[in-house]
Amino acid sequence: MSINHINVTKIHRIVFVNTNKAIIYAVAVNLICLCFSGQVIAYQRFISPQQQNEYGIDTASLSHLYQQPSDYLWIDQQQLNSKAYDALEFIAHSVNHGLNPNDYHQDLLQHLEPTESKSEAHLFDLMLTDGLLKLIRDISTGRLDPVIVDPKWYIPRRQFNATEFLQQALSANHFKIHLNSLIPASDQYRQLTAAATRYQDIVNHAGWSKIPETSGLRTGHSDKNIPLIRDRLAIEDNTYTPDPGQGNYYDKELKLAVQQFQRRHSLKTDGIIGPATIRAINISAAERLQQIKINLERLRWLPDDLGERYIMVNLANYRLKAIDNHQTKLDMRVIVGKTKRPTPSFSSKMTHVVLNPRWYVPNKLARLDLLAKQQSNPNYFDHYNFRVFDNKNGNRTEVDPDSIDWQAMTQQYFPYSLVQDAGKNNALGQLKFILPNPWKIYLHDTPSKSLFNQTQRNFSAGCIRVEDPLALAIFSMTKNNTRQSLLDIINSDYNHSAELEQPLSVYAIYTTVWLDKNELIFSPDSYQRDQKMAKYL
Repeated sequence: MSINHINVTKIHRIVFVNTNKAIIYAVAVNLICLCFSGQVIAYQRFISPQQQNEYGIDTASLSHLYQQPSDYLWIDQQQLNSKAYDALEFIAHSVNHGLNPNDYHQDLLQHLEPTESKSEAHLFDLMLTDGLLKLIRDISTGRLDPVIVDPKWYIPRRQFNATEFLQQALSANHFKIHLNSLIPASDQYRQLTAAATRYQDIVNHAGWSKIPETSGLRTGHSDKNIPLIRDRLAIEDNTYTPDPGQGNYYDKELKLAVQQFQRRHSLKTDGIIGPATIRAINISAAERLQQIKINLERLRWLPDDLGERYIMVNLANYRLKAIDNHQTKLDMRVIVGKTKRPTPSFSSKMTHVVLNPRWYVPNKLARLDLLAKQQSNPNYFDHYNFRVFDNKNGNRTEVDPDSIDWQAMTQQYFPYSLVQDAGKNNALGQLKFILPNPWKIYLHDTPSKSLFNQTQRNFSAGCIRVEDPLALAIFSMTKNNTRQSLLDIINSDYNHSAELEQPLSVYAIYTTVWLDKNELIFSPDSYQRDQKMAKYL
């Protein structure tokens, strides 16, 4: 078989048919040749892009790891060395990270007998190296490209050279420790991998049955579906032991289990088994497992080192946490962008805290939202302390709102800018947190406190409203700022901007599965970003 007749798809037939080992030998010889002395170019010339993508052999990286065609990385005297077993174990355990070991050639490797011949030994060695390189990359920075699968994710991934890492790891002691060092070290990631294992086990045992539609079951009711609901909840909640003696009766113990389920699935914890609760109950175990895998991938996109002090906003479950030296100092609710104006995932540095801020209204919001309110109520701008500015000829001049024919304005024609003065009606509340980013998104207070009581909190135009801005300001401003000193400035109505002594990292992420106090929480996919990613798994 000459190089220009190589057919990579034959490897697939080896895996599933496991016949005609002569094919293995031919493929081994050709693969070895491809890895040396300019043969990478020959490979790219003679193998179609479809074939290359189908099996994904990284000949360029292999050529850096093998100096001579006769070299082995994993075989000594035709026996697997200890590092080979560590590599095979690492590939096998990729399933615990929501990955498929066969993406790293486990199926092919299991069909090869490297002790039988040099040809098979060479193929085994090359495919183990190629598979391990792929897994090293995927476990370190993610398997999927967020630009393609989650376009609203703008947090940059770290630069990582898998080939260099493997070269260094092979030349050092404790190879297994080097491999395990690639696994994200956060508690979130560790516990999500444990959850993936648990839900995979549930899937392997046929998952759970769907519950027929019910309407408003609550404590004291009787219904034929109650025993089914008990059994269903017990599969997912290992702290709940159903009492079959209660039969069709909705007892207090079941109510506690329902409330636990509702809390873990971001539902209103009223203990009432209504349509929303039934919909969540009937999401299959396989779908929940897929949701966990999607969010493990997102965690792999994050930087290894988030910083000693940082703020993490989870857009999917509407929470903000302030972290200091791995300890959660603040945990509060937030309000994020509407589904039509979603807040993107991004990272930035908080640089300033503004007390009694003015709101410089974005032109788009002025045209699409506020104009209609002024047209409906001619006193709206005056009542809510909006000032109007004319921007003719590049000069910004304040204009009396009563002098403008607002009915003549349209969403397409609005030649003014709006500024809302500080005060009790200001949309930004009493505090604003500046973090430079292309979308001009910031964290801020809000006068609409009641919205924090809602379960799903997609109400903003893109910025992030925080439940306890004063506590966040105290955390962010490392100087000697007491609660009372900040309140004194706020009560003075004086507009004051304080620069942070040390800029504070802020991450706005989107993860629909999260750990909260060691409890697994599923959130709704309000921006349908999971739905898009699922197509690529």
